[in-house]
Amino acid sequence: MRAPVLLLALLSSASAEEKHWAYAPPVRAEVAGHPVDALLARAWEKSKLKPASQAAPRQWLERAAFTLTGLPPADEQLRRIEATPDDATWKALIDELLASPAYGERWARHWMDVARYADTRGYNFDQDNRYPFAYTYRNWLIKAVNDDLPYDRFVKLQIAADHLTGRPDHPDLAALGFLTVGLRGGQVETVDDRVDVVTRGFLSSTVSCARCHDHKTDPITMRDYYSLYSIFDHTEEPDDKPVIGKAEDEAAFQGYQAEEAKLQEKDREVRQQLVDHVRSKEALPNYLELAWRARKENWNHGKATSEGFKRGRLRPNALMRWKDFLGENAGGERLKRWLSEMDAAADDNTRKSLCEVLAGEWLAAGEGSELAQLSAKGGCPLNYGVDRISEFMDVEDGNQRRARVGAMAKLMTEHPGSPPRAMNLWDKKQWGQAVIFERGNPANRGEKFDRQWLSFLGGGAYAEGKSPRLSLAEKITDPANPLTARVIVNRVWAWHFGAPLAEPGDFGPQTPRPELLELLDTLAVNFQEKGQSLKNLHRLLLTSKAFRLSAEGAAENDPIDQANTKFWKWSRRRLDFETMRDRVLATSGALDTSRTGGRSVNLDSAPSDARRSIYAFVDRYALPGTFVSFDLPHPDHHSPKRVETTVPQQALYFLNGPLIIRQAEKLAGDAAFKALPDDQAKVKWIYQKLFRRNPSEEEIRGVQDWIASLDPADYAPKLGGYWEVRHAPDTGAPSDDLSTFPMFADNVWKTAADVSQAPIRWLNVGAGGGHASVHHTMVLRWRATGAGQVKMTGHLKRTQKGGDILAWRIDGKGKALAEAKLSPEASIDIAGTWIDVKPGDTMDFVLRAPDGDSCGNVNWTLRIEGRESESKPVTEVGDFSRQFPKSNDPATGAQPASPWADLVQMLWASNEFHFVD
Repeated sequence: MRAPVLLLALLSSASAEEKHWAYAPPVRAEVAGHPVDALLARAWEKSKLKPASQAAPRQWLERAAFTLTGLPPADEQLRRIEATPDDATWKALIDELLASPAYGERWARHWMDVARYADTRGYNFDQDNRYPFAYTYRNWLIKAVNDDLPYDRFVKLQIAADHLTGRPDHPDLAALGFLTVGLRGGQVETVDDRVDVVTRGFLSSTVSCARCHDHKTDPITMRDYYSLYSIFDHTEEPDDKPVIGKAEDEAAFQGYQAEEAKLQEKDREVRQQLVDHVRSKEALPNYLELAWRARKENWNHGKATSEGFKRGRLRPNALMRWKDFLGENAGGERLKRWLSEMDAAADDNTRKSLCEVLAGEWLAAGEGSELAQLSAKGGCPLNYGVDRISEFMDVEDGNQRRARVGAMAKLMTEHPGSPPRAMNLWDKKQWGQAVIFERGNPANRGEKFDRQWLSFLGGGAYAEGKSPRLSLAEKITDPANPLTARVIVNRVWAWHFGAPLAEPGDFGPQTPRPELLELLDTLAVNFQEKGQSLKNLHRLLLTSKAFRLSAEGAAENDPIDQANTKFWKWSRRRLDFETMRDRVLATSGALDTSRTGGRSVNLDSAPSDARRSIYAFVDRYALPGTFVSFDLPHPDHHSPKRVETTVPQQALYFLNGPLIIRQAEKLAGDAAFKALPDDQAKVKWIYQKLFRRNPSEEEIRGVQDWIASLDPADYAPKLGGYWEVRHAPDTGAPSDDLSTFPMFADNVWKTAADVSQAPIRWLNVGAGGGHASVHHTMVLRWRATGAGQVKMTGHLKRTQKGGDILAWRIDGKGKALAEAKLSPEASIDIAGTWIDVKPGDTMDFVLRAPDGDSCGNVNWTLRIEGRESESKPVTEVGDFSRQFPKSNDPATGAQPASPWADLVQMLWASNEFHFVD
């Protein structure tokens, strides 16, 4: 048995000594012609695979536009490639796509998966959890990609931009968002997240697996992990982020500054109040007395909290600081005497008097005296100004401060005049050694050691006299590092071809040698030699014949390589969420591509329909359901690749999604579409908009037959309506001669800023109440947008004691349906009668002050109940408070549903729309 065992041991030893493919330097394969095509041809020949034929030139361009910009190609570009499908035209079109701002938006979104981008920090129940300036990192990415920033510089700036920029307001500081937009779960978890995103993002290496023990399968040690951990643990983030640009609107900026100053002054005032408290003649004796007791009895923080609360909410942190300060300075003459007197005092009253005397002397101490010198020491609580006093805040102070910080975050996030700032960080002034946390427990600190570069990539100490974080960035981008170029080339290949050459999430020993390693290495070497230009890499990949292969290949290849791992044909690509949504908006005509960058927007809101999906506000704590349904990776962690699912919610989105409905109705309501002479022309128009092709005769007939089979009643407007706020002279009878209010301010409609001096005195209308005016009627009008039966109901309440009597009335279609008087302090339920309405018909609530203005406010709730007919169920179709109008602009009202909009939705849900090729 010894010989086989010895042989096995020798084989294991040889295997252990063989360098893992990813840790060996990449070597270029010597080939003639295009390296992609030559090396794939070599693999096909070896596996006896027959490559697919070339696809139609139109498909080349559709693929390139999808992978480079995420948008459909222009009509003119399609016509050009179809007319002249030669290499010169093809290269020119690739350059045009690369020059488009949309290119940076598409590829920045790819990198945002790697960088686990989000606009919030995660779960924070007691404060605003938003990152007000995460968007500046996203905008930096877009610009860096569009500018073709060399990849090594791209990497370095995201790790150490503060060491590579020449001024404190440099726009490149925004690159540090790579480190700072991650999940926050305490200092240890935050640092671990940064170790993980750097090593997996740039090196495809799972270094974080060595947090609790040496890596089980990779040659990664705890020293490797804690060397990196110590680098990011020695960083800090400023509260005041550096401004790196200007607000777009100067007037809005001035408004922002005014609001910011108010919030800052409020915060300063609160902190000054705490400073004054700590230094007050009322509190200081109590602090001194309890600090003396705390030293004698060795109090902990909990004891200090309870005893301090009994003395009028003394801050426990300040009390414990006094305890330590007295111990640190007990040798001084005055404190030594005071401590001796306190020890000798017979009772609490004597000690209280001693503390009051010392406190009085301390607060009145002249310059140069012993007590004044003690006050000047950094550790003395009397030396804590507004800049440091937050260290003394208790739980309630902290809650209030978080509310103020949340208000500031809200202002910075939402105010249009808020200037862009960088989510930067910098190194702490003092660098300690790295230390291992035994079993990953920060409370169990083990060996200290000098931090080092990753051992499996050569190890060694970082350069002396230089920030270790900058040294780390330089090590990652060192041309001798075998991983970095391979990792990014592999990502770019996958984003173009739909599948990677090697597993993008892990280049460790568990990932077997890639079948096309020669191709990966050749591309990596070429990438480095060509200046690490991503645009050059795109040109190389897209000019290959492999990129232009047909999606239909030889059937005999399937038993050999059905998964197409050797790329012998084009793999049909399904649109991801962003390109799907952007394509919908592009085909509907809603997408605005003239503006690049900007703040994050809520994609569910209609005003955001003009913006590309990259600008979505990403809330990592409450990720929108649409994102989840369409496989947007969760931003809690780095995502090496996207998963792809097919679930019912995706189909339902195209049936019921508000954006899809809005855009389908927009297309169906297009004036050019409506002007077309017949259904056949309309079908062709829609197919050209959505698919850039003419429909077949069969498709035209199918649509025409479907349109002819529909019941027009199914497309009648649904019963609903909207509110208008109006006024008119009081004639005592219903009137259509109504006027709009000239001013909306402070959420109230009125006729001038000061209602007491307004042209119509006291008349004003808010969502929940208002004030009537003599000789004028207040009219709250509901206008129907569909047909059915409606009735107004509500509740009125007078808020003034005494005064004039009011009168109310419900009018419907020009007739009084109900009316009565309303005495002071009265409260009453109101209701009209059912009436039939069609689109445009109205129902009014009218409030009058027939006896005079001294009537006070009226609070109200007003609702419209509706039903399609007497036998149909009753639903609420109008609520004044909820639908309170804030503009006099005419409401669009409900438009009749259109079968053509339904057709658009059906075609948007089709495979032809969702798949490239």
